Amino acid sequence: MDGAITTDTPKNRMQRILGQDGYEQLFRPIEEASGLPNAAYWSEDWFEMEQELIFRRSWVFAGARAEIAEPGSTKPLVIGGVPIFLVHGQDGVIRGFQNVCRHRGMQLISEPCRKATLTCPYHMWSYGLDGKLRARPHFQGPNQADTFKDGGGEKLDLIAVRVEEFFGCLFVNISGTADPLEVWMAPVLEQLSEYDLSAIRWAGKLDFDVESNWKLVYENYMEGYHVFALHPRLLKFAPMDVRWSGEWRGNTFINGYRFPKMEQGRGQGLPHYPGLSDEDSMRGQWFLTMPHFAVEIFPDQFTVLVAYPEAPDRCREELHVFLIGDDAATGEQYAAERNEVIQMWDDLNKEDISILKGMQQGRRCTGYDGGRLSPHWEAPTLGFARKVVEMMS
Repeated sequence: MDGAITTDTPKNRMQRILGQDGYEQLFRPIEEASGLPNAAYWSEDWFEMEQELIFRRSWVFAGARAEIAEPGSTKPLVIGGVPIFLVHGQDGVIRGFQNVCRHRGMQLISEPCRKATLTCPYHMWSYGLDGKLRARPHFQGPNQADTFKDGGGEKLDLIAVRVEEFFGCLFVNISGTADPLEVWMAPVLEQLSEYDLSAIRWAGKLDFDVESNWKLVYENYMEGYHVFALHPRLLKFAPMDVRWSGEWRGNTFINGYRFPKMEQGRGQGLPHYPGLSDEDSMRGQWFLTMPHFAVEIFPDQFTVLVAYPEAPDRCREELHVFLIGDDAATGEQYAAERNEVIQMWDDLNKEDISILKGMQQGRRCTGYDGGRLSPHWEAPTLGFARKVVEMMS
């Protein structure tokens, strides 16, 4: 040996986990390709790579501004394995911080709450809603309280997390290195140029615990092939012959269809986007902006589905419903119609959950190599697997 240094690159790590053929099969023509091998759904090493190289480096949906509408409101969550929280400041600014006291590493916020100050339950260090240290009692000895007018500096103030907003949707970027959010969302804005997104208002959310890998949620979400088998109401609303496979535009998958007629929960009974054309009033569209921001658009709504990875075989879903205008989102006159939309999504999502668990368990079968894919329906699904690999590379 001449003292040469070899670098364990992400590509090398992925090939080691998947095997050379398992890695290469993703990049063959779809007639010969397979999806990600089983290890991508069960390996702890693969899971940690996704957390580090995808979720910490990307813009990740963290919730709706309306969830923390009042000053002092907080929302804790975990992004890329990193506990964080959002907080609504007294100045109206939404900020994000890593959920840890700078003293001994105690978690600060355990559940959504409203606070005037952020106080550590272990030694009562207190921080302002801007993340700056205010006081640390008895730190220098009994009855000696350190107070800070302008915070304690970078070693003592809370660790900030980058936050940006997209029409009432809050996104965080743990690494701080992602492109501006408007760049990330450009394909969505281009596709929805006829929709006045400033009109959307948060109407509520649903939470689901799912016993599957997070990627299976989106593989299922993207393809319409399974609709005839699992979703009778959705099939009646938009039959198989109005559907297509969709396509990728950069890091955003785009799909949609023209439905024959409106129904309760999809276009009927609630206000539509202002100025929407007759043609767009009869269209459903859906998107997935990597890694996990999935949106369904109907003339009366903007509905977000996100999955947060918790383990190789477990994720948590949040489904946020935005309607058009304050009256639709919160007014009593539309209460029944609003509940119909939320119930429709609850029913539809539950139809998929047992399937997701079954697919996760199927990935324990050693003879399964990633499957055979339909050239008509599943080219974008194969594209999703490639995007995962490309983002980690």
